[in-house]
Amino acid sequence: MKIKKMMFTFGFVFVQLMIMATADCSPKLDNAVVEDLLTMLVKYKGPEFRNTRKWRDIPAFTASLLNEKNINAKEIVKFDKVWTNNGNHYDPNTGIFIAPREGLYHVSTTVMSVSGKTVYAHIWQNETRTVGLFPGTGYSEATANIVLLLKKGDKITVRGSGNHPYLYSSSNHYSMFSAYLIA
Repeated sequence: MKIKKMMFTFGFVFVQLMIMATADCSPKLDNAVVEDLLTMLVKYKGPEFRNTRKWRDIPAFTASLLNEKNINAKEIVKFDKVWTNNGNHYDPNTGIFIAPREGLYHVSTTVMSVSGKTVYAHIWQNETRTVGLFPGTGYSEATANIVLLLKKGDKITVRGSGNHPYLYSSSNHYSMFSAYLIA
């Protein structure tokens, strides 16, 4: 309520100054007053009127796979080429992203099958399998996107599924995994 009252007062003062500036001032002075008022508005530090998060504070990562590999059922894929890792919450040695805080996270993975073979994979939240991917035979890709409500410490992985282990990638980075906090 206090912030709304302050914003109403600020708005009222702004309108009054605009009327005074346009009534008796030259265009040069009028522009200066408007610029000063806009500068004051931008500098206002009310929590409801600006985004306090900086990009460095947002947990986010993207990693890709450098080489093809066979993955067993429930085996965690270790995406070894890390492109972005804000906060270092993804570990390329384990293939696990650990949520540093509760929130809604967008999670995505793309997998490609080996020529003449198939691959089947899922995104996992802790020990719960979520969305699956089955791109088909030979150099076919599939992408899965999901928004998950994660608690602090939840683990997100991509794992193999069933008898379709042929995951393809190369220096062109066809298979990838990423996640980031959205809210």
